[in-house]
This record gives sequence, structure tokens and C-alpha cells, in this order.
Amino acid sequence: MKTTVGAFSASGFGCPPARVIQRMATIGFRYVSVLAVFTLFILGLAILTLAQSPTSPKMLTGTYFPDDGDFKTLKALGYDFAVVTLRLDDVASWKPTLDAAQSVGMKLMVGAYPPPYVQDGAAWTITSSGMAVLTYLQTRADVVIALYVFNEPYSSNPYAGGDIPCGFFSAGDLRTLRSTIQGVWPGAKIYQDLGGPSQWAPGGSYTASHPCVGDKYADQTGVADYVGIWAYPFTIHGYDRNGALSFLRREASFVLNSMQPAQPISLNQAFACTNCDPGFVFPTAEQALDWNCATRSLPLAAVDWYPWRKFSSYTQALADSPRYWPLTTPEACGPGMGAGAIGLSAASGMPFVAADSLVSIYGANLASSTLSAQSQPLPTSIGGVTLQVRDTTGTTQKAPLVFVSASQINFVMPAGISPGQVALTLTSGMNSPLAGTALVRSVAPALFTVDASGKGVAAATATRVDSNQKQLPVPVFNCKGTVCTSVPIDLGVDGSVYVSLYGTGIRNHNSEVACSINRISVPVLYAGAQGEYEGLDQVNIGPLAHLSGSGEVDLVLIVDGQSSNPVRVNFR
Repeated sequence: MKTTVGAFSASGFGCPPARVIQRMATIGFRYVSVLAVFTLFILGLAILTLAQSPTSPKMLTGTYFPDDGDFKTLKALGYDFAVVTLRLDDVASWKPTLDAAQSVGMKLMVGAYPPPYVQDGAAWTITSSGMAVLTYLQTRADVVIALYVFNEPYSSNPYAGGDIPCGFFSAGDLRTLRSTIQGVWPGAKIYQDLGGPSQWAPGGSYTASHPCVGDKYADQTGVADYVGIWAYPFTIHGYDRNGALSFLRREASFVLNSMQPAQPISLNQAFACTNCDPGFVFPTAEQALDWNCATRSLPLAAVDWYPWRKFSSYTQALADSPRYWPLTTPEACGPGMGAGAIGLSAASGMPFVAADSLVSIYGANLASSTLSAQSQPLPTSIGGVTLQVRDTTGTTQKAPLVFVSASQINFVMPAGISPGQVALTLTSGMNSPLAGTALVRSVAPALFTVDASGKGVAAATATRVDSNQKQLPVPVFNCKGTVCTSVPIDLGVDGSVYVSLYGTGIRNHNSEVACSINRISVPVLYAGAQGEYEGLDQVNIGPLAHLSGSGEVDLVLIVDGQSSNPVRVNFR
């Protein structure tokens, strides 16, 4: 730590006062807590691209209906595209959405709401607002890979909702609509979510039980370029893997052989809906991984995790469960991968980690006793527990261990591990070796918080340097029992205030680290290894200005373009 401010050296900057250490010892943590690594360090208790089209051989990965702010996360996961809907009455939002996707290299399938396509007899008319959105999207063809037109237009009314037992739009209707759209935008690709199109063909199960369907779906060629098919295997009755997989296999074959030029996309839905019949439940981690890999054995153009954000009727969706995210990628189906030991940032709880960063695994029966490392360098075995990491180059290393218990393992991702999705093998003697995985990035900035959640008040220290260069500690948080709150830092008195933040996944940065507090840029004096404890990083910021009276606000680090979890600091 090289920066010196007058007589104030950054190398001495940020050592927590003894009373702060003592207070941190009383904090109650979930599990052992994602902050346990940091606390144990301080206390000394332990030494602690979619350039290819979906018709290419590569099977792509996407998701439905993320927020604009999710694109960076999805790209970090390795997702290729997302399905989004633009509101026709909010023209100002179109460009920001496409810009947000393009800025991180995500492609989009784009729908419009309300639907701008009006049927007039056998013909179709595109509304003026529909023409506007088509014209705009055509100028952004480098981002847009398809137009998402309708959701289940065979079985429901896309305008008013409700099931239509005898079918709403026929295959001929949708074929004409595709031609009409392509008359405005030649070469535009059309995506229709149809669920189970073979069921509507003559001889299909739905047509057999609903003779009124007739031959409306006898010829389904030219309906779309991409067709969404889906089967949800996770219900209150159990995991119907074989039945759902058989259904998807049949539908994929039907799309490829009877719906040219369409390519099938499986909607790998993962959500909970207590109001659904027969009651959709959220899968276990093992089930999610198994379903991901099973569907990728089918002849699909893409696997599309639907939805990302939950709808009003859903009680849970994939975005609510970051631990599951590494299980949805194609790499998760590689040899040695598993769902039994998922590596998460020890600071933020997010599934992105970096070499030489602190990582946590949560579960049950992970170890037979609760033990922490007693020396540095950290050992690679504690109480019979070892953790092996194999990276994308095939290199295998044992991870330095910080802490082991039945419900949590804390370790340092080996410094030499290459970025990519890695395989973890946890051996403890409690059960058969557990296979797991982690997403390793070059940087994965994460900051510790005092409540162990990765959200809320920063686990930070502060120092005031007065006009005589005297250094005085400044409290940042206060804990009463298990409840911790931020303490307002007074910036209106003599001297300059400097803050030390503690995190992980930061030290490998290639460019200057930026810090924003309440959207105000503040100087970063140092960002790198903390120096005493393996895997722990420290960021020194200050002097702080222009923040007086701002109250409790968010602080975020930007490291090589990646944002940390926001943490809270308070200014009087």
C-alpha cells in the first residue's frame, strides 16, 4: 500500500479498533455466515457471443424477461441472448434496453406490447406504432436476432387472454403474419412460443380430444423461424423427468420435420407457482442441473431459462436463487461438475468468484466437525476435509481451506486457476465425494457487510486525519446484539475522512478501480490484497467530499467494468 497523505500512510490505514473487533464478535450470522470469513480473520480465530445464429451447431443459452440491469449478470454467466418486450407507449425505453444489451454483448429476441398486429379477414395490418418499432429494430439488427410475436397463439387469445379450446390463430394465420412482417423487414426472423405444436396437428393428442380443431394446424410450415416448446417436470407430484423429456423430444422432432424453417427452443422453466395446476414447485439444485443437461441432449437451437424475474403469480424464479445459476450453463454438464458444492463469493453470496478470492460452500453434512485454520499459509486439509479444483485447462489444484463445518466450507480459490467454469470435488469422509462447480472470473469484486447478507451496512473502518496530521478512528457501524446499523460519519468537522473497505475478488484488476458513493465518484487510494490474510482484499478511499448530509447511501466499486454488490455508508 503505497499512498501517503501527509503523515498518514495508507499502509496503516484501516486497522479496526479493538472495540470494533470486539463488537463484531457478537454479530450473529446465518449458517456460520458469509461474513464469518472476515470476522474470523479479524478476530484471529482462524487464518483465514451471439455472432452465430441459433441455427448454427452451437446450442445457445438464453432467458426470458430480465431487467435491463440483468444483462451484465447474464453475460457473466455465459448466456447468449434474452427475450424482452418493449412497450409501444414508452418509446423512450427502447434504445436504453437495446443499448444495455449491446454494451455487454448480449443479443435479444424482442416482442412488442400491446401486440401491434391486427388481423383483417385473411390479411394482417401492422399498426403505426408497430411500424415504428419494426423500423427501429431493423436499425438495430446487430442486436436483434428475432421478433417475439405471440405467446401460445394456438391455445389462447394474445389480445384479451383466455383459453380458446378450438384454437385462436390457425397455422395459416401465423404464416401470413410472418410474410407480412417480412414484407416490412426483409430477413426478419420470427419467434413464436407454441408449447406443444404437434398436439394440434391431425392425430395429435389435443386434436383427438377436441375435434373442433379440425385441420387448422395440418400444415405448420412457415409459421416461424424459432418455436418455443416446453414441459415443466417439477410439480407437487414429483420430478417427471422421463415424461417431460419424452414430450420435448417429440416436439423438437416435430418442429424440425414439420415446421420448416423453424428451429426448436426449449423453455427450461424454473419457478414455483402455488396457484398452478398441478402445482409447480421450484426444483432442487440436483434436479435443475439434471434437467439442464438432459434437455441439452436434444436437437435444440437453444435452451431458454423461463422466466428470469418472477411474475405476479410466481412465488420464486431463477433470479431469486443465485446458487442455481452455475447449474444452468452448458459448461455445468461437463465431466466432474455437480450440484453438491456450489462456490459463492464469501462476501456477496453471488456465484462469481476470482482466483485468490474467498469462497463459501453451503450445504449439509459437509464436515464432521467445526474447525478453522490455525496458521498461514493456509492448509489444504482440515479435519479430513479437502477440496480439489479443476479448471478449464484441466489443471487440478487443492484449495487452501479457511474454515470447515457441517453446513459451510470457506476456502481460497487457488491463485493459479484459469477463468471459466471449474469443477469442485469436496472430500470429507462424511459421504461420497461431493461434485460441485464455481464460476471463476478474472475479477469478481465483492464487499463484506456487517449482517453477513452481502447487503446493508459495509463492514468498513474509517479514520479522520486532522490539520495536525493526527489520526482518529471514526465509527462506521454500531451493533446491539444481532442488530447492526450504520453510524453517520460527520464530514463537517476539522480534517479529512478516509474509509477502508474489506472485500474479495478485487486484487487481480487490470485497470484503475473506481468507487461511487451516492453516484458521486470518490478517490481510490489503494485496491488490492489486504496483506495479512489470504484471499482478503482492502480498498482505501478518500478524502471524502461533497457527501455531507447525504444520509445512508449506496457505495459501489467498479473493477475492470464489473460492479460490486452495493453496501451502505452514512454521512451527516
